[in-house]
Amino acid sequence: MMSTIPSRLRRLSTRLGNLLRRPWADKWLLVQVYALLGITRLAINTLSFRRLAQHFGPHKVETPADASPEHLAGARRIAWAVRRASPYTPWKSNCFPQALTAKILLRRRGIPSTLYLGAAFKEDKSGLEAHAWLRCGPLYVTGGKGDEKFGTVGVFGE
Repeated sequence: MMSTIPSRLRRLSTRLGNLLRRPWADKWLLVQVYALLGITRLAINTLSFRRLAQHFGPHKVETPADASPEHLAGARRIAWAVRRASPYTPWKSNCFPQALTAKILLRRRGIPSTLYLGAAFKEDKSGLEAHAWLRCGPLYVTGGKGDEKFGTVGVFGE
């Protein structure tokens, strides 16, 4: 136990140092992502799915599988920020709030994306598990390539 504390502090110190060396635009993006993760988690917990889905984009519409280099660069930045901020929230920031947060940020920047909702049977066949992922062109911004394991039950594009 005692040997793990200094290594954890060292890792935290390294991460904090790396963050402090990043440009202000990246720091501001992390603040936006952190706040939006909380807002999207609150919306998921309080709104009905029908009401929430009104903000996902048109149903059964997919965006093209290609994207401009500028759009891909913006999507990669947002993917980085979501990956960095989500483990440090005091609330549950799993795939769904991550995908919604990234979708909001991409929409604000005029970058098209497709939100996928999927389901699959659990390994022990005791029930279903759900997953959400977001794609921009060929890039999976959040959630990885979820269609490998999960059957797609909803698609929302821009």
